[in-house]
Amino acid sequence: MTACYSAFLRVGITTKKMTTKEKVIKESIERNTKRLNEIKTLLEANPLSRICELRMEAKKLLDENKGIEKRTSSDFVAKIDKLAKEEKKMFALAKKQQNSSNLIDEQVKLEMELGDLNNELYFIERRRAGNAL
Repeated sequence: MTACYSAFLRVGITTKKMTTKEKVIKESIERNTKRLNEIKTLLEANPLSRICELRMEAKKLLDENKGIEKRTSSDFVAKIDKLAKEEKKMFALAKKQQNSSNLIDEQVKLEMELGDLNNELYFIERRRAGNAL
């Protein structure tokens, strides 16, 4: 069954109230989809190249601002602080990516569970459609 047809059934059938089972399934689908998107974003991120870019930007700032007066100005310090904060975030992201095999395992588990939940929801909607006729 295609996802498009399944989505059509979900949208098209609104005559009866959702059962508790259906509500739980939809909430689980939403939660799993959200976590799956987080994992995909995490796995697709490339923090190490961004760290290199940040350090090159910092070096450029240092080269442009020679002298103690320029390097202690509030504008310069604000720019360096901004770069340092982003670099810290990228290091945290890189640390999370070190455990990529566990993330991939979780991704596969979530995709399988999402398929099962969608199948169950489809059959609930088919039963409702059959009873509505």
